Amino acid sequence: AVATRDVPTVPGIARPGLTDAELIAESDAVGYPLLIKPSAGGGGKGMHVVERSEDLPAALAAARREAAASFGNDELFVERYLTTPRHIEVQVLADAHGSIIHLGERECSLQRRHQTVIEEAPSPLLDDATRDAIGQAAIETARSVGYRGAGTVEFIVEATRPDEFFFMEMNTRLQVEHPVTEEITGVDLVAEQLRIAAGQPLSLEQDDIVLTGHSIEARVYAEDPAAGFLPTGGFVQHVTHPTGDDVRVDTAMASGLTVSIDYDPMLAKIITWGENREAARRSLVRALNDTAVIGFATNLEFMRLLLELPEVVEGDLDTGLIGRVQDSLSYAVAGDREFAEAALLLETAAGAASDVDAGAGGADVGAHAGAGTQRGLTGPWAGRGGWRLGTPAPTTYRLRAGDDTREVEIAGAGTGARIPRDEVRPLGDHRYTTVVDGVTRTVTAVVRGETVSIARDGALFEFTVAHETHAGDEAGSNDPRLESPMPGTVVLAPAANGSHVEVGDPVIVVEAMKMEHV
Repeated sequence: AVATRDVPTVPGIARPGLTDAELIAESDAVGYPLLIKPSAGGGGKGMHVVERSEDLPAALAAARREAAASFGNDELFVERYLTTPRHIEVQVLADAHGSIIHLGERECSLQRRHQTVIEEAPSPLLDDATRDAIGQAAIETARSVGYRGAGTVEFIVEATRPDEFFFMEMNTRLQVEHPVTEEITGVDLVAEQLRIAAGQPLSLEQDDIVLTGHSIEARVYAEDPAAGFLPTGGFVQHVTHPTGDDVRVDTAMASGLTVSIDYDPMLAKIITWGENREAARRSLVRALNDTAVIGFATNLEFMRLLLELPEVVEGDLDTGLIGRVQDSLSYAVAGDREFAEAALLLETAAGAASDVDAGAGGADVGAHAGAGTQRGLTGPWAGRGGWRLGTPAPTTYRLRAGDDTREVEIAGAGTGARIPRDEVRPLGDHRYTTVVDGVTRTVTAVVRGETVSIARDGALFEFTVAHETHAGDEAGSNDPRLESPMPGTVVLAPAANGSHVEVGDPVIVVEAMKMEHV
């Protein structure tokens, strides 16, 4: 239908009811690489890039399973895959009285697994002439099907030729990223959608739409970017949302909730506005630094690192950028400072609990039982001060973070890192000021038993008290056990009992959060 309105389209195969055999037979004429897409939905579910014809049958089978699981419809189509594409979409509103307007475009090129993680409006790529042309193409797309409602018309644009854009698809709904359009236009898209549904005419004309400033949105996901974006989830021990006049947060996430693996892993949207793109970018970096999710890994630190890449700062984007840089990003690791803070927080939590045990009152700083209580002591014998003639006895904590184990000694002499007591001050709502080596900073932290979680600048550090153990030899590479890195549902087992497998061969396919993982 869009071709009749002179809307440019990407070469591909897109007929209803296409079988795998038909797609395989006709794909050579389209040319490789190909992109497989489900016809019933978007969001990256069921999308696969295929480089060679021999890989197409297996990719089609996986795409159909994912599409059926996500949308209840396994219909697919394929199209030419551009090597340096930018994903740019246009917001449209169409009423039942023949009026259709567009509200500018959104840049959605920063993607992982074909799903956007950071969106912005307007696109830093387009000039005014191209913006008008792509907006008019979006209007003609909606007009070609007699569309009514709020919709998003998606285009693929070659990064080196922004004046060449191709229609991809139309999503007949408001998108996750619609807030950035609201921020730069001042239009309440939900209100307009309700007006249209009620049969009322649009309250706006095209000339009323003025783009002011710049807005960027970051999607907070329950996933571990350092582990290939594997889904995480679990119990939300604590969450801190950013605040500010230039910050908007759309979320239902709160402390005490459990995030299931059965749904899309998006937890929140953090949106900022600025007078220009750089102002909006800097505001979003600050907002991400001020956000804390304790309980499981998220992509907060990843997005902050992404926003500080030179390519992102300059607006030199394409949909393959994340794939090219993700292995080179430097995530924060626990160092002396973080180990010291963990020890201080354990000492503070244990001391407060001991004060309560001794009848002295004190603040509840976490789900931590004092050492006195653990030994069955009460009164002054439960205190943490190590009372004796002379200076208080030091307290030594042996802590583990990942594969790193260190000892931290508080207020005493020894070979470990030494820090004085009373160098941590609770601020409320799990926020603490810590002083280490004369440097003060504020962190968000939760102490639960012998576990300390510290969130800072989007990074999450997890510590546990390391007890002395005498373990046997570690399992070698011939260990017959194969453990999935995340909980999920086994949907396919390509390796049969008794078969011989090589490194890299698929053994089990697990579905988690509507995506398949091999």
